[in-house]
Amino acid sequence: MTCVVGPNGCGKSNVIDAVRWVLGESSAKNLRGDAMTDVIFNGSTHRKAISQASVELMFDNTQGTLPGSLADRNQIAIKRLVTRDGQSLYYLNGSKCRRRDITDIFLGTGLGPRSYAIIEQGMISRLIESKPHELRVFLEEAAGVSKYKERRRETQTRIKSTRDNLERLLDMRQELQSQLDRLAKQAESARKYKELKAQERTLKGQLAVLKWQDFNEKLQQKVAQIAKLDEQLTFLEQAHGGQNDVIASFEQQVNHLAEALNLAQQTLHKTHTELTRAEQQKIHLGEKRTELTESQTKLVQEHEYAQQLLTEQSQSCDTLQKQCSEAAEALAICEAELEEIAALYDSLHSTAQEGEQNLEDAQQQLNKTQTQLNSHNSTFQKAQQALLFQQDKLKDLHAKRDALEAQNSAKALSMERAKQQALVKDMAALQSVSQKLATKLESCELQVKACQDERGELKQKRMEAATEKEMLAEMLGTSEPSSAQSFLSQLKVHPEYRHVVESALLGLTELCLADEPHQQGLWGVTARPHPESVAALIESGIYPSFLNHIKWLGKPCQFTPCSQFILAIDELGEVYGENFVTQPSDNENSELAKYERLEALSLLLPELQQSLSQNEDKLTRLQDALAELTSQTEQAKQDIHRIAQEIAGSKSRLEMLEQQHQQWQLQSEQLINEVERVESALVTQHKEIDHLALLQAQHMEQVEQIQHQVTNCKDAVEKHKREYSQVQLRKNQQQERVHQAKLTLQQAQSAQQISATKSAHLKQSFEQFESSLKANKAQLAQLTVPNQEIKAQIQKLLNSHQAQQEQLEQLDAEVTTAKQKLADKQLSVQDSQAQSLKLKEQKQQLQLQEQSLVVKAQSALEPLLELKQTLKGVLATLNKDMTQGVYQSKLTATSQKLSMLGAVNLAAIEEYDEASARKKYLDEQLNDLTAALETLENAIRKIDRETKTRFRATFDEVNGSLGELFPKVFGGGSAYLELTSDDLLESGVTIMARPPGKKNSTIHLLSGGEKALTALSLVFSIFRLNPAPFCMLDEVDAPLDDANVGRFCRLVEEMSQAVQFIYISHNKVAMEMAARLTGVTMAEPGVSRVVAVDIEQAVQMAHT
Repeated sequence: MTCVVGPNGCGKSNVIDAVRWVLGESSAKNLRGDAMTDVIFNGSTHRKAISQASVELMFDNTQGTLPGSLADRNQIAIKRLVTRDGQSLYYLNGSKCRRRDITDIFLGTGLGPRSYAIIEQGMISRLIESKPHELRVFLEEAAGVSKYKERRRETQTRIKSTRDNLERLLDMRQELQSQLDRLAKQAESARKYKELKAQERTLKGQLAVLKWQDFNEKLQQKVAQIAKLDEQLTFLEQAHGGQNDVIASFEQQVNHLAEALNLAQQTLHKTHTELTRAEQQKIHLGEKRTELTESQTKLVQEHEYAQQLLTEQSQSCDTLQKQCSEAAEALAICEAELEEIAALYDSLHSTAQEGEQNLEDAQQQLNKTQTQLNSHNSTFQKAQQALLFQQDKLKDLHAKRDALEAQNSAKALSMERAKQQALVKDMAALQSVSQKLATKLESCELQVKACQDERGELKQKRMEAATEKEMLAEMLGTSEPSSAQSFLSQLKVHPEYRHVVESALLGLTELCLADEPHQQGLWGVTARPHPESVAALIESGIYPSFLNHIKWLGKPCQFTPCSQFILAIDELGEVYGENFVTQPSDNENSELAKYERLEALSLLLPELQQSLSQNEDKLTRLQDALAELTSQTEQAKQDIHRIAQEIAGSKSRLEMLEQQHQQWQLQSEQLINEVERVESALVTQHKEIDHLALLQAQHMEQVEQIQHQVTNCKDAVEKHKREYSQVQLRKNQQQERVHQAKLTLQQAQSAQQISATKSAHLKQSFEQFESSLKANKAQLAQLTVPNQEIKAQIQKLLNSHQAQQEQLEQLDAEVTTAKQKLADKQLSVQDSQAQSLKLKEQKQQLQLQEQSLVVKAQSALEPLLELKQTLKGVLATLNKDMTQGVYQSKLTATSQKLSMLGAVNLAAIEEYDEASARKKYLDEQLNDLTAALETLENAIRKIDRETKTRFRATFDEVNGSLGELFPKVFGGGSAYLELTSDDLLESGVTIMARPPGKKNSTIHLLSGGEKALTALSLVFSIFRLNPAPFCMLDEVDAPLDDANVGRFCRLVEEMSQAVQFIYISHNKVAMEMAARLTGVTMAEPGVSRVVAVDIEQAVQMAHT
């Protein structure tokens, strides 16, 4: 038991609000706020507000009491977190989850944001004044029905959803059925259209092939004519061959002369070109000589300027070299001074750190010694308080030990065990009787089932026989009563000879036998039938007289003279007459066989009716016996259930007595041990107080010594800090001088490198000017000799050009003469070429006609590509006797049939198949939904049955427990629960309470204290039945006086053996009862803090 104590307004009730909040409370009003974000700390005078609030509960599940997937977890952590933006998050063992997952864990356990296990301030009086339906909720939670109600609500939601889906599905099926009816007609038209369309495509293909055959025949004729023209053209070309050879020789001579003329022209042109080039070269040499002279003058000037720059740059390099040397020496001096200052800086830095460390160690030792001194002072005071507490406790323990001696329950325990053994024996006897009854019941059920199966078979046989009899009677014409009967019904013939007699009757089977005496002479009854006649086969002895005149052959034969017989019949039923032979009829379907079957059925039907009556009598007897056995079995089960309940109650009472006895023994031993421990602790406590006084004096001396040491250390540290600051300033100044020297050195070195690079470039340019000047002089010397050579070459080219011009004129005259001879010869050949050209034109016309026929033939076959048919396949289906006109007529008729169909939905077949598949799927869905609805309704009924059973049992047990607890709390009186109606699913619960000496007619007439005690009696009655893991009470003892607080404390102490209690109280008696005190303080305004005190640990500390 844990008691939370503290002054008003310090935040004690926040503990219960936090637990209700983390268990899923969703109303800010029930948490004393306007919005859910009000649970977040809004800050105080000296503290700023925070952005979120979180609460976490830890549950010990080492015994595996939680069901489901959490049973294997040793520890369950439930956490809720809310932020300023209003987002609320739940965590289960560190994993994010839903609020419903949290509430589902505690369904049926008594825990929840508004359960009977958490009673906030003022709720205890509201509980007793609750409406009947509100009070029922607490009993449902205790009965574990809350999870069934949640499942029932979910099931009803699913039923509503299923019924909605079912209505939509029925509408869809109805609409789909109308579509199917419409699509069925369209699909039939589409099938007919496809058949006609296929026939049309076939006819079009055949007609196209017939046209192709006509074009192909004409094409073969044109090919023959073209071949004849080719022969004539070949003859003319051979005749022209000789003339072409002569023309070719003339053409070759002309070509040779033309080539010589061209060669002479090319030579002349080449000579002219070389002459022009020589003159241009002469002009170019003159221009180049002028340019070289000007370039030589410019190079001399640049050479002199480069030599001047090179001299100046050499002097600048020497100056920069001296500056670099001076800067390097200054840098070396600065770095040496910096190293000396740095060494002094490091030495002072380490000395200062050592002094600070000594100061820090001395300060820590001072704080530690001061803490020990404060601890010893506190321990000394606690030891003195514990000494007084142990003395008071020793007196209480002696009083409890005397009271416990009077509570020994060993005698009641032995009596309850004897009673339980007797009940177990009665249970064994009843179970044996029940097992025998179950065996008899099973045997009787099997007999009833066999009798019912036999009755079904008899009814089936009777129905089949009656149906067959009606059919035979209808076939034989005896369905209506008549005085005239067929004479075939009077004949009795062996089945082997049945077809022989029918063959002998020759179609007289439909004649009837009259009852008048004068008509019976037709039978001509004969006592002695002829031995060789058919009459000898009749077993009844009564037959028509003409059967004596039909011979019985016995076996098949060719033909036998009948002599005195008019007919002869063999064993196969073949009839031999004077001029005919008749085949036999079917033996199985003969009229005689039908009459015999009809008579057999007439005898069978009464027998079946009699057997059926006997079977029904037997079934009635068996059903009566089965009902009797069932009644006996149910009675035995009820007796077994009653004794089982008595045994369970006995076990419960026995367990309670054993627990009480064990608790008595345990408490007795604990009290003895506690007395011994307290007496020993008192002796130890006195010694500890003396020891603590001695330690306190020693620590006071140590504190004074350490304070003096701390003062010395502080002075040394201040001195080292001043020296350290001075050296650090010198070090920074010297580092700045070193940095400036390095920059000067780097600038001098950079300028020296630039000067060296520039000197190298100047030297290179000077050398280039010298080489260019020498080359220019050499070129001027070389240009003098080529100028004279070019002049001599020009004179030589002029002479050669004149001789080539004369040769060209002579070759031109020879070419003109050869061309005139070639023209005369070509005129003689043109006449024969004209005749050949005429024949070629005729051939070209025929070829055009041939191409036209080829195109027409190909065009005739194009429909085959569109129809996806092959020439070979269509040729195989052609009828050679049918012409194009016949095929065209068939095609026209088919097209007319297609046009008569009108607009056709070709997709109707596929749509019909799809709709049929959809209809089948919807039918399956309908069956599934119907089955699901039935399953859900069965689940609702099962949940209702289970809810009624559990609620009734819980109501009775809570009512009985309330009747026991109420007198304990009030010291007398009575209280009980009542149902507002007979409907266990909806009935409310009211409580009636009558304290000692009062006769109140309603609960509202009770005082505030009486209402609180009555409510506590009810809550603890529920706890006895279904104890929650813990119970939290917020100042429920506020309206009670000291006497009632004492009763309340004893009741809570008794219940705390099985339930963890956390309660808030201002009452001293309630505080003394607690095993642990948790204090809530508000030393800082607006900020609550927890101070927990374990009483047992405090006592042990006081003893030590």
